Amino acid sequence: MKVLPSDITFRELLDRGAQPIPVQEAEVACFLIHHSGGSAASFYPLIGHLPENWRSLAVELPGRGASMGRGHCHSTAEVVERLIPAVLAQGAERIAVFGHSLGALVAYELVRELERRGVAPVWLGVSGSPAPQLVAGRRLGRRDLWSRERLVAFLRDLGGTPEEMLAVPDVVDYMVSVLRGDLRVVDTYEHVDGPPLATPISVYSGDADPMAGTAQLAGWRERGRGAVDIRTWPGGHFYLFDHVESFTESLVADVRSAVRQAAGAAPEKKGAEL
Repeated sequence: MKVLPSDITFRELLDRGAQPIPVQEAEVACFLIHHSGGSAASFYPLIGHLPENWRSLAVELPGRGASMGRGHCHSTAEVVERLIPAVLAQGAERIAVFGHSLGALVAYELVRELERRGVAPVWLGVSGSPAPQLVAGRRLGRRDLWSRERLVAFLRDLGGTPEEMLAVPDVVDYMVSVLRGDLRVVDTYEHVDGPPLATPISVYSGDADPMAGTAQLAGWRERGRGAVDIRTWPGGHFYLFDHVESFTESLVADVRSAVRQAAGAAPEKKGAEL
């Protein structure tokens, strides 16, 4: 895979005034990838709930926030091309990756590429998304080609966007532009079959999420070599922000379980290499 110069940025999820821990001292570097129409700021509600000895880095994809003028990525492959060098440049010994909705597809493809490069993360968490091999079958068309009015209705139906924001034309124009670019990435995604991931996978969802039903979530079990746990909370597509404390508690427990699992497997791996 050709690597493009990265214009991906990260926002550290820290309490005000706190200093980031040096990456060499961090238990894990956890990269969090936002949903369609979202940004790194989407994960600000998690601040204060993630461990202080983690580097918790919220990804900001091009086309919004500080990188608003740089143009959107057009495919998951392009996102991963740009994300790989930014992730590896952090120099973390242990990497965990979490993605919600669009971010789940990106996280999955990112972990696939990291495994191909021999830099397997310790954990992958996916949320609010069908399994990648089922995404194409769920489509009702190219949503990025929808009218402005239809995209606003889509935002309203999903929830998670304050109604007062949808009443400000300039704000709506910005949100629709970002959402349209992201939906192009999702709605042109085609899963390329390959071996299941060696990286442990955790799957999270709202029990009333219209974007990811029970059968679509169960499909993630085909994407991992080991057991793939699926956990749900009450709520819709943005359930995690309604249950920040219990959601983050589960995420942290799953990451730490995977870290222990990786540490236990490390001596066997080293011996095999000798």
